[in-house]
Amino acid sequence: MILSNLSRHMRHCLVVCLFVTLTLAGLGVVGLQAATKAPAAKVESDSGAVVVQAVRTSGDGKTAKFVLDVSRPVSFSVFALAEPYRLVIDLPDLDFEMAHSMAQVERGMVRNFRFGNFGDQRSRIVLDLNGPAKVMKAYSLPAVDDNEARLVIELSRVDEREFSEQSLRDVIRVEVEGEAAAKVAALSAHPLAKDRKDADPRPLVVLDPGHGGIDTGAVSPKGHVESKLVLAFALALRENLLADGRFRVAMTRETDTFISLSKRVAFARARHADLFVSIHADTVRQSYVRGATVYTLSDKASDAIAADLAHRENRSDLLAGLEMEEKDDVVADILIDLTRRETSNHSSLYSRTLVGALESSIRLAKRPQRSAGFKVLKAPDIPSVLLELGYLSNKEDQSALTSKTWQKKAIQSISKSIEMFFARRSTHSSGLFTKSSG
Repeated sequence: MILSNLSRHMRHCLVVCLFVTLTLAGLGVVGLQAATKAPAAKVESDSGAVVVQAVRTSGDGKTAKFVLDVSRPVSFSVFALAEPYRLVIDLPDLDFEMAHSMAQVERGMVRNFRFGNFGDQRSRIVLDLNGPAKVMKAYSLPAVDDNEARLVIELSRVDEREFSEQSLRDVIRVEVEGEAAAKVAALSAHPLAKDRKDADPRPLVVLDPGHGGIDTGAVSPKGHVESKLVLAFALALRENLLADGRFRVAMTRETDTFISLSKRVAFARARHADLFVSIHADTVRQSYVRGATVYTLSDKASDAIAADLAHRENRSDLLAGLEMEEKDDVVADILIDLTRRETSNHSSLYSRTLVGALESSIRLAKRPQRSAGFKVLKAPDIPSVLLELGYLSNKEDQSALTSKTWQKKAIQSISKSIEMFFARRSTHSSGLFTKSSG
């Protein structure tokens, strides 16, 4: 019995060893391949979409080539990011005929890659690089004989100085004639301002006065209405920013009208905003809570007060007679969370900058930086914060919020924080959404 078991064990080991040997031999012949090819008979998906049949990387520590075998050529765009170093490839909606678990590579400059649908009829591939690099060539090849159509990107190693000198927002476009539906301008999650003729290169700040119209928001014991108070404040802040001349400013509402939460987010995204600031002056159950507070987006609230506030703010649409959406399309359609994580970092940066500017001029809450799941902050590609100027449920805050002197100091501090934010990003940031130097 023991000999029989041992014999079976040895046969099993031989099979495993043979499999590993053949696998390694295959890699040595064809180079590193992250996915096997789809069956030759299947070149189009059932829906008619273009199929990615295989992905390969090759090269060494100085150069690298990334190749996608596709069922037919498509238009695509490529751009680089840093911290960490990455290459982003935006494409039309594709069918990936390979498993995510196979997308692990370790060869020269390319350490790993991820892929998936990116919403809005788009797909995205992200290459993790071992260091700074630039795209030397990007091109598309038609199918010839037994060779599939290919998308090819050639990379070259550069030093950090050269990498920092090139514009990280420069997009290399490869367009295929006849692929009108796949134009890269429609694929880009955040088109460049310089790509639009006569576009103003200054950063765009979207101010979002909370509530409005049928949704009055909070009402103080003395009858001060949040929707009207924050609108007047936002209008004054806009004038201050425009007078500075370094920023463009747009407002989700300029009158006492109702705007749904989703439309506020869509407003900012449609205009490719660089910063979104939602302005509020709510009430909370704890009347002792006072001072300005800056909220950023998080899946889990930082504390009970933040959770309660977010819950009530997110019900604004219901209070205005709208049905609650069953899913959050802005976030749910993004299977690769690269963009959202980049934006979260920038939102946190502005939150810290804003708190630092306000603390020298007005009263802040004991915990001025908080977070919760505010729907109005869910634009995946725009740094966003919700600023509670104060709480109408507190007597001292109510007096401050209606004081012209207090308002002037707050507006000057907020304007200063926006100036500092874009200055820091133009100097240090190499994130996805840096469009101009400010």
